[in-house]
Amino acid sequence: MAACTQCSASAVIEDLDVQPPQTWSLGCATARVRAGDPMINYRSLNRDSDYAHILAGGSTQVLPFG
Repeated sequence: MAACTQCSASAVIEDLDVQPPQTWSLGCATARVRAGDPMINYRSLNRDSDYAHILAGGSTQVLPFG
């Protein structure tokens, strides 16, 4: 399993909006959501949808729908 870009934890998502794509642990990704900078274009690296729930409930950014 890939390691997080910021810490040594296992990554759960891959941010596809940057080149090269960066991997993030749930803790680091959650911190970015709470800071108002969520990864919206991402690929889940595991079968859990924890990040999707955090993104939907914790973001201060207006997300595009449709």
